[in-house]
Amino acid sequence: MKYLKNKLLPILFLALVAGSTGCKKYIEETNLGAATDQLYYVTKQGFEDLSRSNYPNLRYIASMSNLYNLGTDTYSSLQTTDVNALNMYNVSLNSSLADVDNLWKQLYYTIGGNNTTLYWATQVQNMDAATLNARIGEAKAMRAYCYYLLAETFGDVPLVLTRTVDVNTSFSRTPESEVYTQIIKDLNEAIATLPVVTTDFGRITRGFAQHLLAKVYLTRGYKTYGQGVADFNQAASIADALINSGTYSLRPTFASMFDPSVSNFQVNSEVIFSVQYSTNVASNQVYFLGKAGLPSVAGGTIAAGTAAVGNALQQYFLWDTSVIQPIGRSVLYNRPATAHASVPDPYFFSLFDKARDSRYQATVWTALIAQTAGSANGKNFVAGDTVVYYPDVAFTTAQKAARKYYVFNPGEYRTTPFSGNTRTFPLFKKFRDPNAAFADNGGTRDTYIFRLGETYLLAAEAYLQAGNLPKALQFFNAIRTRAAKTGTNPASGLSYAAEMQVIGLSLDDILDERARELSGEEFRWYELKRTGKLISRVLTYNDEAKASNTLKSFHLLRPIPQSQIDLNSGAAFPQNPGY
Repeated sequence: MKYLKNKLLPILFLALVAGSTGCKKYIEETNLGAATDQLYYVTKQGFEDLSRSNYPNLRYIASMSNLYNLGTDTYSSLQTTDVNALNMYNVSLNSSLADVDNLWKQLYYTIGGNNTTLYWATQVQNMDAATLNARIGEAKAMRAYCYYLLAETFGDVPLVLTRTVDVNTSFSRTPESEVYTQIIKDLNEAIATLPVVTTDFGRITRGFAQHLLAKVYLTRGYKTYGQGVADFNQAASIADALINSGTYSLRPTFASMFDPSVSNFQVNSEVIFSVQYSTNVASNQVYFLGKAGLPSVAGGTIAAGTAAVGNALQQYFLWDTSVIQPIGRSVLYNRPATAHASVPDPYFFSLFDKARDSRYQATVWTALIAQTAGSANGKNFVAGDTVVYYPDVAFTTAQKAARKYYVFNPGEYRTTPFSGNTRTFPLFKKFRDPNAAFADNGGTRDTYIFRLGETYLLAAEAYLQAGNLPKALQFFNAIRTRAAKTGTNPASGLSYAAEMQVIGLSLDDILDERARELSGEEFRWYELKRTGKLISRVLTYNDEAKASNTLKSFHLLRPIPQSQIDLNSGAAFPQNPGY
């Protein structure tokens, strides 16, 4: 059920720092229909198309798994001979890194689209007030989201709040504290105008702005310019109110939000906002800077502008099982996205109480099954046989020898006999997509951005930081109750849900719970940064980063893309310290 149509702007607008596309002058388009923005965007249809065109930009932003997960405590690189700058924090993590350059450009392009929408909202004719106010709220909320990511990634960034119509090469970096003030202003204004619900599923609603505002106050509460406990109390109050608004509710089971065999599983009571894709593959193009196609990346083999149709989420957090003959090119296990090298590390798997927590089996495959007859490990298999197995409790050498299939114990997730210097580990099944072929992209699943499960954990963290442990435990234990396996533990006579409850809570506990509940959904790097735990947890749990031992405090910001510094010739635009 996808109602949100994807249309590009009839006339492309200019993003921040026009030179983000150099001298190619991509805005000089042939206009065969003789339409202009002055004629089209003042009409109801034109303005609706303009507003709608902002949403596809989020597809690329949501897909940057490496930037959000590498170099964290729970994710590392697929390769054990690791040289990835984002994971190792080495000298290659610099201002020329393609990922940070592309994120900057796409975020400002999206901001530019929303600024343009807000301008034409003052000019459009014959729009009913409720719809117009909703579109204004959507634009302000999306702009706030982009600025939140920019500020958390780069610190001080240019704050552009008006439509860009001319080339400007004279921007200054606005203090991060002022950017946060604007984010909060945008979100409060959006909350005042956005509808609580919409029949046009996929649009931003009031819950998006409330959820993000809770996270923004929570994040600011940790900062030197923040208001500490006052911000934490604000975050707690907003999250609490959203949870108890009756608009959303936790799904009865964790697995039901991710199991494609459940009818209409992605349109459910827990989803606050998701980036949309459709079973109509033609509408699933991925856009970068307003054009269908991928950007060029350093060292990549894909040419800039290469079309990408469909989500690639089902390709994340995998290793290549196709080299095992009985498994082959299985749609069930899918093809790993080699461009997205972030994969769960051994610490991630150690976080689950596999006897009590249902989320482990809902998240990963613990057994890989033969899809056809073939040989592996010197043995013959038929379809349906187990080929690879990951036991919850380590097998002894004798137990391993008694099985014809491969067995990898929890301590053996770092190497593999299958494909060189890559890891082997339980594959993610959380994002499996039966509609996607064994190929790049092609997925039809939505990408969850905000859901109520995270709102509960935001509330728990905010109440904890505000000194209200009983309220923090209330929301934290609600998530653990839902996560518990059904039934009673025969060893104790207690329900698994009862055994999942905790009576004490720390920031580390919340980060561990986020890893279990929001694996592959949250942008992990930002969560560690917010809580002040990035350096300590990465150097404790990420073996590759620990071995490199080059992670420093300046890495709490990413480098400003050199392309933007070079193009900003009309004003001083300093690089972040350390780069």
